[in-house]
Amino acid sequence: MEQSECEVPGRRIVQPDSLFERCSWFYALCREYLFRDHTPEILQALFPEDRPAPGTRLLELGCGPGFYACRLSEELRSLQTTGIDLSHKLIERATSRARSLRLPNCNFQHADAHHLPYDSDSIDAIVVSRLFLIVPDKEGIVSEIFRVLKPEGRCFIAEPTSGFRTRFPLAVMWLLSRLTTSPAGKYREPQQADVMSRPDFETLVKSQEWGSMELKYDGWYQYAVCRKGLL
Repeated sequence: MEQSECEVPGRRIVQPDSLFERCSWFYALCREYLFRDHTPEILQALFPEDRPAPGTRLLELGCGPGFYACRLSEELRSLQTTGIDLSHKLIERATSRARSLRLPNCNFQHADAHHLPYDSDSIDAIVVSRLFLIVPDKEGIVSEIFRVLKPEGRCFIAEPTSGFRTRFPLAVMWLLSRLTTSPAGKYREPQQADVMSRPDFETLVKSQEWGSMELKYDGWYQYAVCRKGLL
């Protein structure tokens, strides 16, 4: 198996092997048929008043096979949407999806959410769904989100709350890796998805000085809609 590399301004980070690289097809199926579609909620949260102006930049972190980036680009052709992910195979799937849907306003990039390759105050809106289940240094990612958002830029965060249903995809990918790799490989993902409690989720989101913030909960997900204040 090959390790992946991630470009960061001024340096190159070598990443360990990833389950999302080896089992990209399975995760793509889960994203398409198992996970909830929050597109209407995302649109309302990020653009509550007016349709975005042409050239508005939207970034999806941990985009996987490009589900949200493509959906949002279809709904709002004025957006310039970019999805980032550490899995080359998922980025290939996402790029193919955007191409087949004829979305010239949607592109994808191999990048690490801990070290976003964008200037400070350069992004209008950010979408994060299910990413914090599997990443280390969650606070570092929230800090990067805050850094790259423009003043008054918004982010939408959705994280599952259900233990078994949430942990099922990652558990199956670990099982598949053991059945198909001899000897079993080592991967950067945890053995079990990290489902955050409400207090932990609230603490994470509040780790930055947002201009405004709204937290919501339902039976399966917890959400944060955050707006960066003026400088």
